[in-house]
Amino acid sequence: MAKLNAIIKKLQKAILSKRLVIKISTSQFYSKDQDRMITMTTLSTPTLQMSQRTRTWKVKDYEILRTASQVDVVMCLKDIWETVERWD
Repeated sequence: MAKLNAIIKKLQKAILSKRLVIKISTSQFYSKDQDRMITMTTLSTPTLQMSQRTRTWKVKDYEILRTASQVDVVMCLKDIWETVERWD
């Protein structure tokens, strides 16, 4: 698990070097079925969105991925990196 966290941080830093901000957040909940805490990871990026109510532009986070799998997080960040790597 520590190795996956290191890979996630490296990918996040590499993507940031191309000026794309990817935020990583975690939250937990208790699963009665599994009788344990589950950690969810969310990837998001800030985007400019029109507020429906006030009709003004606001910066809001756009959710890219929400998963309990760190492998899925790594693969998503890898796909993002492969795309932004060609930017310039």
